[in-house]
Parts: sequence; C-alpha cells; structure tokens
Amino acid sequence: MKKWICTVCGYVHEGAEPPEKCPMCGAPKEKFQLLVHPGHDTDGLNSSPLTGVSSFNDEAEILIVGSGAAAFSAAITARKQGASIIMLEKASAIGGTTIRSGGGYWTPNNRFQRERRIEDKKDDALRYMARYSYPHLYNPKAPRLGIPQNEYELIEAMVDNASEAVEFLAECGALSSIQEINWTGKPQVDYMDHLPENKGVRGRVLYSKNPEGKLSYGFELVRQLEAWAKANGITIMTDHQVIRILQNDRKEVVGLEVVRGRKEIIRFRANRAVIFGSGGYSHNPELMLHFQRGPHFGGCSAPTNTGDFITMAMEIGAKIGNMAGAFRAESILENVLAYPGGSNNVFYIPGDSVIEVNRYGQRIMDEKRNYSDRAMTHFVWDPQRAEWTNMLVFMIYDRRTAELWQGFPPYPLQSDALPSYIVSGSTLEELAQALAQRLSGLAEHTGGFELAPDFPVNLKNTVTRFNAFAKNGKDEDFQRGDYAYDREWTTFPPTVPGAPWPPEGSRNYCMYPLSDQGPYYAVILSAGTLDTNGGPVIDSRAQILDVRGNPIPGLYGAGNCIASPTANAYWGAGSTIGPALTFGHIAGINAVAEPVKSI
Repeated sequence: MKKWICTVCGYVHEGAEPPEKCPMCGAPKEKFQLLVHPGHDTDGLNSSPLTGVSSFNDEAEILIVGSGAAAFSAAITARKQGASIIMLEKASAIGGTTIRSGGGYWTPNNRFQRERRIEDKKDDALRYMARYSYPHLYNPKAPRLGIPQNEYELIEAMVDNASEAVEFLAECGALSSIQEINWTGKPQVDYMDHLPENKGVRGRVLYSKNPEGKLSYGFELVRQLEAWAKANGITIMTDHQVIRILQNDRKEVVGLEVVRGRKEIIRFRANRAVIFGSGGYSHNPELMLHFQRGPHFGGCSAPTNTGDFITMAMEIGAKIGNMAGAFRAESILENVLAYPGGSNNVFYIPGDSVIEVNRYGQRIMDEKRNYSDRAMTHFVWDPQRAEWTNMLVFMIYDRRTAELWQGFPPYPLQSDALPSYIVSGSTLEELAQALAQRLSGLAEHTGGFELAPDFPVNLKNTVTRFNAFAKNGKDEDFQRGDYAYDREWTTFPPTVPGAPWPPEGSRNYCMYPLSDQGPYYAVILSAGTLDTNGGPVIDSRAQILDVRGNPIPGLYGAGNCIASPTANAYWGAGSTIGPALTFGHIAGINAVAEPVKSI
C-alpha cells in the first residue's frame, strides 16, 4: 500500500491516493507527497563547520523568534504600532506547530458569544480556569481563588485580553474568525463543561474563516497571518536558528546570536526588545526524559521543537516553570516509531462500539473525554511491578465502527487496505494473540511491555460489561455519555452519508455494543504531546522573569516555549493557540513601549 505524507504537518496517510484534505491540519490534497523513504532527519545542524562571528549583521526594533500563532500575533501587533520587525524561524518553512494543528483558539467573552447573547462573565471564567488548572489549590473563598499571585494574574490577563487580541487581528485585516457550531447546531462547549465552575458556557472556541466563509484549520490560520505580515513590511527569515540571547552591561537584552543556513553564525540587533514565540521541547529526548512525568511517544509538534529557549533563558538567569507540563494527546505508537516527525496523535476516539483497555484488558477511562486529559491516564505507576501500568493501551473496535466512521483517523477508508498500525483478529482471543505478537516485535522500543497473562479473559469480560452498559444506556464505570462534551464533541454522526444513526431506541448514542462476531481491530496507543508547555516564566505583561521574580529588560515570551498560563489544563478547544495569540498580542504591545537600548 502507498504511503503519503502531508508536507505541512507530517500526517501519514496509507491508501491508493492521498486524501482530499489533510484530516490533521486541513492542507489540500496537493500538499501530499508519496513517501518513499520513511523516517525523519531532525537535525543536520553540524553538517558544515560554523564560521566566525562578526558585529551585528542586521537590526530591527523588535526581533521575534518563531513563526506560529504566538510569534505572528506579537509581530503583527508590534508592526501595527509602527515598529520594525524581523521574524527568525529555525525551520525551512514557517508555521511551527500552529500550521500542523486544528487551528482553533479559545477566546472567552468573544464577540460571537455576545452577538448570540451568551453571557460569559469574567468571574465565572476565572473560577473555571483556576479550578481546572490548579485543582489542588483552588479555593473559591480565598483571595485569588487560592492560587499564587502571578499564576492568578496570568489567567486574569488571558480573560481580559483574549477577545481583544482576536478583534485587533480582525480590525487590522490579519485574521478573519468564525465561531464553531457543532453537529447539533449549537456553539461548542468547553472540555470540562460539567464542572460546576464552568456553568456550561458555550461558544468560546473560534477558528479562522477561509475566503469561502467556512471554518478552517491551522493551515489557513497561518496563511492569513503570513499574508498580512508580508504585505506590511515584516521580514521573515527561515533557516535561522537562534542560539544565544545577547545582553549589554546592564543586563538588558539587545540582540540574538543566530545560526544562518546551518553553517554561519551571525548577530541580530534588537533596538527595543526580543519576543520568543517558539515551540516547546517535545523533540528533545533528554529534556523529555528528565522533566516529563512519564513516557511519551511522539506527537504532532514541529520537529524543530527542541526547547532551545529554555537553555538560552537559563543562561541569562531566567526563572523556569511548569517543566512537567504539556498539552497532550494519545499517539499511534507504531506510526511514531516509523515517522517520528509526523502528526501521529489520535485526538478523538470515533464511533460508538469502541473502547480502550490496558495491559490487563480493563477499561481505564471514559473514552470520549478530551485528548489531553485522556493522555494523562497513561502515567499510572504500579508499585509492585515497578512499571507504568498504562504506558500502552489498546483501542478495540468492531467492523461496524470501522465501516460507519471510515476515513476519520485512525480508521482507514474501507476501499483501502488495512494500515500497518491496525491489528486484527476474527475473535477477541485471536485479537489478543495478535496484539501479544505485535508487542513482542516492539519490545526493544517499549522496555519489553507486554500483555498480562489474564488479558484475553479480562478483555472478553470487559466487552461483555461494556455491552451491557451500552444496552442500558448507562456507563456505571466511567459515565461515558453523561456529559455534553461526550455527546457533542467526540461522538458525532458517521462519515458514511445517510447511515442510520443514532440507532433507533438508543438510550446513549455514545455507546453501542461491540458485535458478537468478528473481525475485531486494535490500535496500540501511547501518550504523546501536542507540545510541551514548560519553560521561562512570564508575568501578565508577557515579560520573562529572572530567578528573583523580576522582569528581564527587553525579553518577552508567548506560546509553547514558556511556562504556560494554563498549567496542565486544556480549558477548551484552542487552549494552545488561544493563549498564544493573546500573550503574543500582550508582548507586542509592551515590547514596542520599551526604550531603545544601547550596546
């Protein structure tokens, strides 16, 4: 079977032809190329000797590192105020992780909500965000809701400035937005809509609107931002890897040292400020090993996201925070091993006759929960066996789900051959045997992870128990389908036009009994990242703080390269790009107000 790779986001499609549109980033069919040599070259920086450093080679009032949502928001905001801008991108193409994403941006109290008369009170939003991000500290009766001052001020800045940032980009013609209306005809709910603090507020997620007036993904979002930047005199330089932050004798940031074209070191002067809007460290194995809370395998972030800003900021005394944090989603393990730089996440578990089980053949979650929180269940530690119990889990489904939701990842079109990452068996016993054999072949990559001896028996019992829940309409173990998020976000009509669904008489359309007859299928899933979200700590003005908690003059940050204001929460769809646009905007405003600094 042919394998096609999206040249925008790295998603790999197996089939006779590439899809009409990339299901990950929305790029059109022509952006796919036939994949001849699987694999990924992540570096090559040292392929040529580095030459020497001279004085400053170029200058601008504001230097911006990166070219995703945070970087473009900062650049456009600063440029609109008259500042000269140079954007420095490490990769050979712009867009960062944003261009590989679904492209939504979480925006509380946006104008679309107000137009629909959806009340989104500031105090309610703050309580929801604080409760979700810091559940162990949250106290609704305490000052600042029980969380530290800087953390509170960051989420308050998000609520106060998110809608303003989006409207600013709209008014200057840089970004046209649209509110998502889901398949039930309603604006979308947040990912923890059922928490009392959330109050079921709808409509906070926005997307870019394409020229045809339709909702679009990250590819279109970056296209619009880039078009404005180029039309308004912002210089964008690709293949420019920043390696050092330069300061004067007063410890003010005055420039950057950069590797150009992977072979030459040059210097850029920042007359007023430097803003980092670059990526996290998902593709830095050393940092992933030493800082993350458990094993991760791949994800969807840009392959150039190796945590460069963390090292550079620490060199000049920056405070570091949230280093165990990440925006997460489960990954298809075998795709990660074959295509480590690709987009290998499974954001939704499509269908109704589908479950996830661990090595013991037992369900561990409501499979319809959001991708970031679902991935957190992989970090359960077994104190007797000294291992990660749920390091790998198994998505089990039947022919019915495979046919009805065909073409929605990870399910292939029925006209295509079965992709290599799908394991099958004519019975549940055969499926268990096939999984055991597949895991044996992957042992060198997983520390010898294997199924428990009672997996086959437990799997049959788990399916029987789940089927009873599906018939009765009540998931007594994990409450699947009890929440609006389950019913509207991750459960949706089949991809087959006209297919009868929901089933007549269904008491809970999020569940349907797995068939009594095979074939059955499985996909091996691991924890992965959208990207990490720890790094230098910012204040509410997006200034980078030093180890004493004081702003480093002339240095700002936004996006996945900083200690995220969200901590480990995923407030709703677009909780990565929403804060990136917002704090990029805040950084742009304040950076322009910086005084000109002497060398």
